[in-house]
Amino acid sequence: MTESALTGPYRPSLRLGGRDWWLVIAAFLLSRIALYGLGYAGVQLYGTNPSLGPFQAYCQFDCVWFLRIIENGYDLYPRWLTKGNAANWAFMPLYPMLSGFVAKFIGDTLISLMLVANVAFFFALPAMLLVLRQLKMDEATARFGVWLLAFSPFSAYFASGYGESMFMLFMLLMFLFAYRQQWVWVGIIGVLISGTRNLGVMMVFPVLILALQAYGWREFFRFTERAFAVVFALWMIPLGLFAYMFYLYHLTGDAFAFKHIQIAWGRYMDSPLDWWMTGFELGGRKLYLSIMVVFGWLLNLWLLGNRRWAEALMMFICCTVPLTTGLNAIPRYMFGLYPTMLALVLFAQRWPAIRPAMLCVCATVSSFIAVAFVNFKFFTV
Repeated sequence: MTESALTGPYRPSLRLGGRDWWLVIAAFLLSRIALYGLGYAGVQLYGTNPSLGPFQAYCQFDCVWFLRIIENGYDLYPRWLTKGNAANWAFMPLYPMLSGFVAKFIGDTLISLMLVANVAFFFALPAMLLVLRQLKMDEATARFGVWLLAFSPFSAYFASGYGESMFMLFMLLMFLFAYRQQWVWVGIIGVLISGTRNLGVMMVFPVLILALQAYGWREFFRFTERAFAVVFALWMIPLGLFAYMFYLYHLTGDAFAFKHIQIAWGRYMDSPLDWWMTGFELGGRKLYLSIMVVFGWLLNLWLLGNRRWAEALMMFICCTVPLTTGLNAIPRYMFGLYPTMLALVLFAQRWPAIRPAMLCVCATVSSFIAVAFVNFKFFTV
């Protein structure tokens, strides 16, 4: 029997003190002021439509698709993009559903999208603090992790009309409760994460690894209460995706329409190594994306070197599965993951002196990405 099975899980208090909340509020407000301020300035200086406000400037790319879902529902047939072969089936329902519910009260669809995204990100910050404390990191490192998340390189997506904030929040909470071996909560949040993004269903693998690390594989052959709780969580996680597939089947006749419609964006299955090498051959924006893939692999190896097996596997899956259909959006996917943030925090824990430099570099990159994003520069996607 493992040590954790003998001594019980490590469960520090989930309560946050006043100093913790001041940290969260400061990180949230400063990051919002910086991102929305930079976005507005970027549109004024470089944009083609300087009349856009901060929220309108941040509604780029996928945000427009979410607006259509809220206002018109899911498409009955493909009718968008220049070829008219795209439909909004590729976008999971939980984020637009919650935003649409909020819109009924405030009367503005765009503001509701931004409000839901920002509220989710606000709660992701204390979740990050609790997760790092759960991992027994020192207080300075845990608090640094909050600032790092607030100013991560692609934090523009946490301020825009995207589901990234919700995905990050749910992933943090799932890992937090899995570390604490509170499997019912893992299952409940699992339904939400697989309804937010289809790759959320892959949380079954890190949850299983953490359960095996906690109890050992023999526990599952004894049919104990703990084993049943883990199995319950594993069965719950895919339900959000399955519910959407059931809906798509009755809407379109194709339960996998969310996957098949990706061809409209030029995404088709191929070897991830082939896509990666293509970036070096084509150069330009594709070269940048291929370099970012290498950076992600290095962070993945760093997690493995720190024996964070569950986190490393989730990061590998969430970066590799999209890579099988193309290079686009890989950096956004990478920095929208808790394991990526954990890898950077572990690096800062090993060498504390570099924390100010890391935060400055991340904030600088996030500023550049924010200005490019609001000006519809496709390399930010």
